[in-house]
Amino acid sequence: MQFSVSEYAEARGISRQRALALINSGQVKAKRIGHSWVIDQLEVNQRPATSRPLSPKMARLLIAAMSSEQVQLDAQERYFLDRYIERLRNEASPLSLLHSWLRSRQVRVVDVAANPVDIAEISSDDRVVASGISDARGGLSAVRELEGYVAASALEGFLRDNLLLESDAPNIRLHVVEQLPATPISLGFVIADLIDWNRPREDGRALELLEGVPWLR
Repeated sequence: MQFSVSEYAEARGISRQRALALINSGQVKAKRIGHSWVIDQLEVNQRPATSRPLSPKMARLLIAAMSSEQVQLDAQERYFLDRYIERLRNEASPLSLLHSWLRSRQVRVVDVAANPVDIAEISSDDRVVASGISDARGGLSAVRELEGYVAASALEGFLRDNLLLESDAPNIRLHVVEQLPATPISLGFVIADLIDWNRPREDGRALELLEGVPWLR
């Protein structure tokens, strides 16, 4: 099912102008048909943003902290990271806040489709790093789906070589980044990816993983 800009705005409780701004900034994926934009229902079901995204660098630092990784911080970075952590500790809806903050961890998200029997072979391609529902720590069985990270420079070849196409029923979600994360991917990425699905099963697992982060206990 597809929505017009006005229908999307009404469903989200925002103005049409705000909806257009989200499309133009790439925060909402839409297709141009003639002189109009159409928006897939998957976008309507996405978790709404409640805050501005962090800078890409600060998003990476917060992900590292969520992963209990030791990183070198200057005084300013430590100050802001401590503020974000304190806000998360006191936040009634940490998933919504993290969804908003960590959008900048990626350049964009590409949803495509493949034959389900090819998912295992595509997952073994070294240009993709599994995450989210495809990471074992997510605790979810997703053998007919794939979620992972792909470097922007490798995206076109990855799509072409694996015969991946846009579809109204995608089963592969690719987070496009400038630099491919190491394997296995940091836990913070897995948590952020689960949150973005905005589905009860993924939300529940994301909360369980967050409870294991020492500074959020």
